[in-house]
Amino acid sequence: MLRSAVLLGMCLLLWGFAPGVAAQERFVAIPAAEQVARMGTGVNILGYDPYWREGGQGNYREEHFKAIHDAGFRTVRVVLFTFRHLDAGGTLDPAWLEKLDWVVAMGRKHGLVVILDVHDFDDCAKDMANCAPRLEQVWSQLAARYADQPASLVFELLNEPHGQLDAAAWNALFPRLLKVVRASNPTRNVVVGPVNWNNFRALEQLELPADDRHLIVTFHYYEPFDFTHQGASWVEEQFSRLKDVPFGTPEQVAQVGRDFDAVKAWSLAHDRPILLGEFGAYDKAPMDSRVRWTATVARAAEARGFARLYWQFSSDFLLYDFGRQAWVEPILRAVLPDSPELER
Repeated sequence: MLRSAVLLGMCLLLWGFAPGVAAQERFVAIPAAEQVARMGTGVNILGYDPYWREGGQGNYREEHFKAIHDAGFRTVRVVLFTFRHLDAGGTLDPAWLEKLDWVVAMGRKHGLVVILDVHDFDDCAKDMANCAPRLEQVWSQLAARYADQPASLVFELLNEPHGQLDAAAWNALFPRLLKVVRASNPTRNVVVGPVNWNNFRALEQLELPADDRHLIVTFHYYEPFDFTHQGASWVEEQFSRLKDVPFGTPEQVAQVGRDFDAVKAWSLAHDRPILLGEFGAYDKAPMDSRVRWTATVARAAEARGFARLYWQFSSDFLLYDFGRQAWVEPILRAVLPDSPELER
């Protein structure tokens, strides 16, 4: 009798049904449009945090994933700089992958859709020939590693293709990457966007495979750029030297609506769901205008059924202040006006 009970217990453990242990959720494909509905409002995380450095602990703890969920967010887009973690043979560093495993586990534990976003876009813009094989190496490993994760894990092939990755080059490359992913994840939802930094005006140049219906199309929105990037050191001097540029005239607000109407029209014409993968205004913009712009963009996306991800949780464009361990409430209120965090 004891031996039978032990064998039964071992079998239950293998299948994830041990007493007191929740059954392991396994991958079950869901339509891309349903995935977008589940994504709702989210936030970009982790890209520039020291968490990824060798031996680095960084700022993120489990309580931050819980806080993201409890505030009302439903998705995290994990910004990954993968190329620096490839060895000479094209293998991803096991220690780095273990760190990524923890991030995926935290997102899953706290009920968040997790998007793995390969963010090596600048390397690819400068040297597409060298970029292409490395992207294939990265995705062959990530896709295989996470093939058994539930559908709440989503892959994004490459952030903001630009430079050498013009429309012709990108339309040739991303199907190669998609083929790599589909070898182990035939029906997982995958995010892909147009060239020119995921600019919505380039959507018509994006050539999607008609037979793959598990694709989510993304675009990024930072317009007007002289407002959202005023004072940013990494952009052209004409923008980096700006300050006190406001936002909020009726024409500016109307332009956001017209831009998002154009995206919605493309979405309906091509029967593809939309993810607004990044939107935000840099910290040096006036706070009242940042709030007005953020709320305008967030509500425009909501009204048209787009999932929307604020850029970003920490570092800059700040939504959460690690120094105070607290939300930047005016921005949180703009992104999520009904957040339970604002009632506490």
